[in-house]
Amino acid sequence: MSSKSTTLNTLLFDPFCLRKKFLVFNLVSRNLKIKYRRSIVGIFWTLLSPTAMGFVYYFVFKIILKVQIPHYLAFVLSGVMPWAFFNQTVLEGMESIVGNWGIVSKVPIPIQVFSYVNALTNLTTLFLAIPVLIGASVFTDVPLSLSVLCLPFLLLALFLIAYFVSLILSILFVFFRDLRHLMGIILQLWFYATPVIYEEGMIPNKHRWIIEVNPLATVFIAIHKVMAQGVWPTRVELLTVAFWCVFFYLIGNLVLVFGRREIVENI
Repeated sequence: MSSKSTTLNTLLFDPFCLRKKFLVFNLVSRNLKIKYRRSIVGIFWTLLSPTAMGFVYYFVFKIILKVQIPHYLAFVLSGVMPWAFFNQTVLEGMESIVGNWGIVSKVPIPIQVFSYVNALTNLTTLFLAIPVLIGASVFTDVPLSLSVLCLPFLLLALFLIAYFVSLILSILFVFFRDLRHLMGIILQLWFYATPVIYEEGMIPNKHRWIIEVNPLATVFIAIHKVMAQGVWPTRVELLTVAFWCVFFYLIGNLVLVFGRREIVENI
């Protein structure tokens, strides 16, 4: 098998760096140690910040604006916490290749490992949020059922989308450094275009297309159903979530294959 064929096989069938498990483990450990070094609260800062924002949204929308969404505390926390994960993963992952150029230039290493490690690091803290989300649901008397078992799978779907979006952006960022500023604006717009702090039913019919073309909309709708209503997502919703995961997987691999050759010269 030629070296070119081997490279393509590695890129297309090893996006999760299964051949570099030891490296991935060490890089995730390094990230966690560096991120929370000399921090008293440590890893729980990543839970405290979105939790605080969740209570702010609860106060503004439920107490002041009187939004009529049942179990709104559970609703808003189950939206804000996963969004905080997505937002952080995309922004940090976007600069992961450029930020690790010292390693890339000296060690033969798959460039996708940096986005993957960043996403895994943030996924670690996201899964720590599950007890908080369940606690909020219990506190607000959400009739939880076996549908809560679906939550880890929905969070993993969000992880996949976040990982591949950050991978695509990390490659594009090598060539277009303006993405640093542009993505800050796009993520703000994306947040309000996604039913994170409001129900999809609040969107007027003439603007429903926003939900249909938004890759994150169905993920958050499904999470809200599980954590704020205690019901299972529909089959269509689960298939839609799966579609977007596959879509970004394919786009991510295409960008990786065609962008990898030019990265070293342009970084």
